[in-house]
Amino acid sequence: MKTLSFPQRTGLARVPRAALAVAALALAGCAQNQPVATASSAAALPDAWASPSGPQALDWAGLLDPQLAALQARAMAANRDIQLAAQRWKQAQLLVAQSQQRWTPSASLSANASRPVQTQSTTRNVDVGGITVPVTTSTGWSRSYGASLGVGYEIDLWDRLALGTAAQQAQADAARADITAARLAIRNEVAQTYWTLAALQAQQPLAKAQRDLTQEMLGLTRQRVREGKLLPVELDRMAVSLQAAESRLADLAADTQLQRQVLALLLDEALTLPAPAATLPSGEPPRWRLAAPADVLAQRPDVQRARLAVDAALARLRVSEAERYPRLSFSAGLSTGGTTVSDWLAQPLASLAGNLVVPLIDWQRLALQRDGARNELDTAALSLRDTLQKALADIETQRIEAERAAQQLQANVGRLREATENERLAALRLEVGSISRLDWLQTRSALLDAQQTALRLRLAQWVRQATLFKALGAS
Repeated sequence: MKTLSFPQRTGLARVPRAALAVAALALAGCAQNQPVATASSAAALPDAWASPSGPQALDWAGLLDPQLAALQARAMAANRDIQLAAQRWKQAQLLVAQSQQRWTPSASLSANASRPVQTQSTTRNVDVGGITVPVTTSTGWSRSYGASLGVGYEIDLWDRLALGTAAQQAQADAARADITAARLAIRNEVAQTYWTLAALQAQQPLAKAQRDLTQEMLGLTRQRVREGKLLPVELDRMAVSLQAAESRLADLAADTQLQRQVLALLLDEALTLPAPAATLPSGEPPRWRLAAPADVLAQRPDVQRARLAVDAALARLRVSEAERYPRLSFSAGLSTGGTTVSDWLAQPLASLAGNLVVPLIDWQRLALQRDGARNELDTAALSLRDTLQKALADIETQRIEAERAAQQLQANVGRLREATENERLAALRLEVGSISRLDWLQTRSALLDAQQTALRLRLAQWVRQATLFKALGAS
């Protein structure tokens, strides 16, 4: 059974020089084609990043609501963005396989034959030194057959072929990161839609009860105005409250239908199917201490793609450097031919050759190619640093917003507690006849309003938490 602990989160800004971890991660990706190194355990890390546990190890949807996890699985199976990303990754894998074929010897086989035709002979007289000599000339093609077999192999002296394959593999891994990004996006969208639908469904009976209370309050207010106990303006205020309550109930119904359509599109199912009985989590979102920045940021698909772009650019730079060095290849061939089969066996020709190419004449093109590869590497390195900084800021922003939503919900707890106590006291006073029913209805309406506000704030808190899961790369 999985267990969760909820230690208190602290801000990243409490420890200075946190950006050093970002720079270290960027330099590690630019240095060579190696995995990103994690931060040293001896380094002073922010408290919020201090624990070895991380969100990527948690099935947060399954732990919160199995129905939500099932809907996410269905949406990911039906989502076309994920399918397109998978197709792009498959295409990139095929390019890797094609690049790997360059390491194997290349073989060639050819055969030729000429179709026999009837040979025509013509005779004409030629005057040679006063003497007439008959000359016979034949026209047409003679029968001929031939075949040849060749094998060639290039020795990868400077790892040029291996580096080309490494660049293709990095691009394939980057395409696979797009699949992860699409999965994170669809999981986040399904969670937000599901929780929004749950909050709307939970608010509808409260809004309906508040509308009914407001209608009763309008009738009592009209009676008091007729009795002269209230001013006519109170009747107009109550009519405005009733209009707002009815509009709120209509908005909830319309929003529920819209969210149902969004969920149906995500699940690729018919729009006419009934909405699922969604539930909004009642407890606090899980809080944990994150691992080192390098470990957490490395889970994000955008960081993975940026780092793999550096790897691919670095491999292509090394390929451009290797293009300047000599190439050594060997080839062997066997050929034969003739007009009859006996000629094939009697006149075979075998050849063995070595080829050394020194690209000195084309040095200007090679220099431009190397400069272009170096510029591509610099661009990829800058993009990696920018992605890392934005990813770190995104995580901190979502964490701050999640904290704000939690504080707003906590502030509403006091209001809800006071509204509940006021409604209880008003009900007791109504029983003993110390207050009118209109006064009790007002306190009851205030309680219903506080309960609806609590649902909206809890929804905002969980939506922020889902966005934080996505920012952390929690799959």
